[in-house]
Amino acid sequence: MSQQPLRNCLLENGRTPVDLSDEFGSYPKMIDQWLSPYLPEATFTYLSPVRGEKLPAPGDFDGFILTGSKHSTYERSPWMVGLIALLQQLRQKRIPVFGICFGHQIMADAYGGLNAKSSKGWGVGSQRYNYETPDLPGSIASFVFHQDQVQKVPPEATRIGGSAHCENGVFAYSFPAISVQYHPEFSPEYIQALAKKFRGDLLSDYVSANALDSIA
Repeated sequence: MSQQPLRNCLLENGRTPVDLSDEFGSYPKMIDQWLSPYLPEATFTYLSPVRGEKLPAPGDFDGFILTGSKHSTYERSPWMVGLIALLQQLRQKRIPVFGICFGHQIMADAYGGLNAKSSKGWGVGSQRYNYETPDLPGSIASFVFHQDQVQKVPPEATRIGGSAHCENGVFAYSFPAISVQYHPEFSPEYIQALAKKFRGDLLSDYVSANALDSIA
């Protein structure tokens, strides 16, 4: 008997900037393209809480993946409240969850942590993430684009990695859940495009230039 494919739900919490979407695609698409070579028999269904789409029931999928977002968890938009409720149900039913950037933060929020804007300011570009577990490489260069950070680690989370800029960067939970502040799905070209696009707007010239230098 053939094994049923792993059914994954990609929850879109933010949108690629309009002028970059044709070239780089949506955030769920980036994650799909990153994971598909490693999970060739898995299926990926895209749903968009940020666009107001109805959230699925926990049992509709075998696993859930949460994308990044320009939004902050403490905005507490209605779609975020629903997402937090879903995350709590997934914990109770022990359905696997993986969160990226905003996904990392809203998982921390749902599970008893706390997020805030970092006093260290924006982290953009390639940063060295160090791991505190023998099962993972000692350190790895990772792409980041964020200002908010998890300030309080959730009670059931263990910090297993982070960077000089973001100490609480990687969590493993006591239930089937893992989250990372960085973006494993981003390409160098996309981070470069973001650093250039937001220079002089969200990002200072200094932050943007450093980001580009870190990738070159």
